[in-house]
Amino acid sequence: MDAFVLVLVVIGVGLVAIWYFNRDTKDFDANKDGAVNFDDAKKAVENTVQGFKAVADVNKDGKVDVADVKAAGKKAKAGAKKAATKAKTAAKKAAPKLKVAK
Repeated sequence: MDAFVLVLVVIGVGLVAIWYFNRDTKDFDANKDGAVNFDDAKKAVENTVQGFKAVADVNKDGKVDVADVKAAGKKAKAGAKKAATKAKTAAKKAAPKLKVAK
């Protein structure tokens, strides 16, 4: 049963990805040749693969490799540090306003 659910989730995510990376196509004619056929499905999948590659190329060097994982880690670390600093500042501002019940 668990494998079946996993397969359904993977199919669902794949369909959403295909829709997302082809969302500018108002009809199903992905290759804009005037006919809806198997070539449109191939073009939709190609658009999706290219979209994933563009998203995964974090450092924008044209390749998806370990350097992208390192760049994503650095961005995540910087974002977490910024969020922590913001939370500390907000806590310090709120602290004097808090009253301790007696």
